[in-house]
Amino acid sequence: MHRKRILLQSLLILLAVWGVVAAVRSYAGSKRITAEKVAAEVNSAAFEDWSQGPGSAATGKQREEKLREIAGLVNRLDFNERERNREDRSVERMFRLLSTDEKKLFIDLTVRESMGKFMEALDALPPAERKKFVEKGLEEIRSGRTEEEMARAEELGDDLLETIAGEGMRAYFEKANADTKLDLAPLMESMNEVMQGLRGQQFGPGAQ
Repeated sequence: MHRKRILLQSLLILLAVWGVVAAVRSYAGSKRITAEKVAAEVNSAAFEDWSQGPGSAATGKQREEKLREIAGLVNRLDFNERERNREDRSVERMFRLLSTDEKKLFIDLTVRESMGKFMEALDALPPAERKKFVEKGLEEIRSGRTEEEMARAEELGDDLLETIAGEGMRAYFEKANADTKLDLAPLMESMNEVMQGLRGQQFGPGAQ
């Protein structure tokens, strides 16, 4: 049971790393948000490195306003633009410059709020489309890209991974229907192979 829980936690973290969590949210308004728009906003923000500790309160307020603006743009990306944003990695580079509190805020704005919507969106997909989603995930696992992404996710730290996994677990059990859980099973099984190369089959929050 404990092993199954770790597999599920790892899968949910992986979904967040893939970027599909925020991507399931429909972008609002008439103006389409692109990966280039997000990258431009990130670059213009020019965040200083606060990863080792925050700066002044006044600067912190300005950073929070900009961070909320960028999070709003990220949440409005559609699937294709979210994938392009993932390849660009501008948001990931920005994230590494944030303070601990800023990282928690950004995850809250872009992941926690969206986990339930993500599960609901999977439920709403036609079975054939859900199968394509799973097949894409399996292909990334086979290509070796998933192991790289999971290793990068681990760098976020246990607290942030715990937040992502916790919200994902809640959404999985409360929102996903039986068909969705069944369709996700192959991804959970394939995660076992990935985990064999990461921390001796123990990856993610609560791993011993």
